[in-house]
Amino acid sequence: MRGITDIGSKTIETRQLSYFLVACQHKNHAEAAAHAGISASALSENLRLLEEELGIKLFQRGPLGHYPSEAARWLYQRVEVALQRIETLEAGADRVRDVRFKRLEITTPLQFMLGRLSRAASQAVRDLGKTHPQALARVQFRTNWLAEDGDLALPIPGRSAPVERVTLEYVDEADPDDLLFQDDWIAITNFDRSLEQGRVIDFDTLRNLRLLLPPLLPAQTRHARAYCARHNLPEPVIVEEDVGTFPTLSRDARPFALLAPRSLVAGGLSRLQLDHVSLPRELVSPVAASVHDGSELGQAYVEHLKRILKEPDRPVVYDPHITLRQMRYFLVLFDQMNMTAAARKLNVVQPALSNQLRKLEAMIGRPLFERQRTGLKPTPQAEALAPLIEEAVELCSNVTVEARRQASQQGRRLTVGVVPLLNHRGTLVKAIAGALEDWTTAYPDVKLHVVEAAATVLHRWVENGQISLGLVEAHVSRSVQLDLNSQDRLVVVSKSGRAMLAPGDVPLARLADLPLVLPSDTFGLRQLINRAAEEARVSIVPRIEVNSLAVVLALVRRMPLVTVMPETTVQPFVAEGAFQINTIVEPAIHRRLSIIFSTSRSLTEIERALVDTLRRHLA
Repeated sequence: MRGITDIGSKTIETRQLSYFLVACQHKNHAEAAAHAGISASALSENLRLLEEELGIKLFQRGPLGHYPSEAARWLYQRVEVALQRIETLEAGADRVRDVRFKRLEITTPLQFMLGRLSRAASQAVRDLGKTHPQALARVQFRTNWLAEDGDLALPIPGRSAPVERVTLEYVDEADPDDLLFQDDWIAITNFDRSLEQGRVIDFDTLRNLRLLLPPLLPAQTRHARAYCARHNLPEPVIVEEDVGTFPTLSRDARPFALLAPRSLVAGGLSRLQLDHVSLPRELVSPVAASVHDGSELGQAYVEHLKRILKEPDRPVVYDPHITLRQMRYFLVLFDQMNMTAAARKLNVVQPALSNQLRKLEAMIGRPLFERQRTGLKPTPQAEALAPLIEEAVELCSNVTVEARRQASQQGRRLTVGVVPLLNHRGTLVKAIAGALEDWTTAYPDVKLHVVEAAATVLHRWVENGQISLGLVEAHVSRSVQLDLNSQDRLVVVSKSGRAMLAPGDVPLARLADLPLVLPSDTFGLRQLINRAAEEARVSIVPRIEVNSLAVVLALVRRMPLVTVMPETTVQPFVAEGAFQINTIVEPAIHRRLSIIFSTSRSLTEIERALVDTLRRHLA
């Protein structure tokens, strides 16, 4: 089992998550509470606790009630996948015991706005699970935080199950077999607030307004521009606006009309402080489903989706009974196979652990462990359910980690980790300082926090949300890695005048015979050396390991030792005559700097700006 000891929040529960999804689909908490079958005060209290735990604002108050923030719309998709996995668990162990799961990824660049399409897509996933028990499906819509099509895909958990794919997207023309529906366009406007919502606006009025478009896909933008040209309307201007809340345009006193497909804003129409009106001539964009490689699961999913889109729209409600605590306890038991050891690891008393296990088994309808003299033995049902339970907990843990990062963004704070740097006069330090100076000038309101640690530590901090970005000099397999186009060769460093090495290049194999002082393999520098030595089949064992670059150089000056460092790091000391350097060859080793960030997210605008600035300075 992976990551079972670091499994996120200890207070978030599945019931809170289900209430959150219901609240997102209604225009106020009173309606959501009635649909969930609880009091409005109970719903509000659960949502307040969820916001406190995540440290992120999920709902904003408007004149018609509460509406979900952009952060909530991101959170909605992650939470829903976790609840879908829990729903599969609650269907019972018999359903999954002998099933070889197949994964279906439904991806779409269409923006996620809690409208009819998103609810239908979710309901189709649930119906697919009933007709195809082997299916583990999830839907990924675009949000405003996922700024590029390449950022759409969330990481697929590391399972061996095959992945089949369906894409939902706007097209110029759709084959009748692929067509889901025709999405009609409307105008969001502030030009006359006294008239009825949904009325038809005329062309003469539109010609006297600023015509705007939100960020759309190419096919949508082409449809809108062609419509305007065909009816002698002004060329529409694309504006960066969150079409879930319209934070900028709702305060704009100048008359405007923003054209948008209805599905893009349908989820928030009842909450808008602006008018929505129909266009004088119909403008529609076809939405189609594309099944990849003839996927049987994909075809079945699309058939469910087409049927649901013809039915009356209804909220998607989950009713989980299994708790995250029970699933966490199960994972630790499954790992330890001993009740006493598991209770100790969880820091709970053994009766509490046994009680939660009994409740989980009652929910599943089957025993999960057999008691033996040597400990516990998992039943076939436990073996079948373990991957699903682990994935559900992992999804919830990722929500907590990502929410920390989004909370820091809401507070306009960015934390960056860098590998240890030797001195302020080095070329690399100057380049990083110059990049940070330029970036802070461009974003003066963002509080920047820079920390220093070894590459392995930075990776762990990135994955658990303690830092947003890490600047490292070695490949870190589990993180997303962006090359900064910076290359610096490694050299052997010795004290000048000690004559440990003759001037000139040094083959890598020669290092095996030298008295080395190096940092441990938690440092990216050491990882580069080890990797090169392994490929060259050379054994390099340092005499001393020191995890401080300054102390490493001090030892080289005082003792008959040599070390390995990037050339630009020690160049100022070489120029002063304190050290001698010899370039490593056969093979040459280069440090290539890169930025790492978590696999569970994409970069924000301010993070992308920092990466671009670093690339420019390091080049």
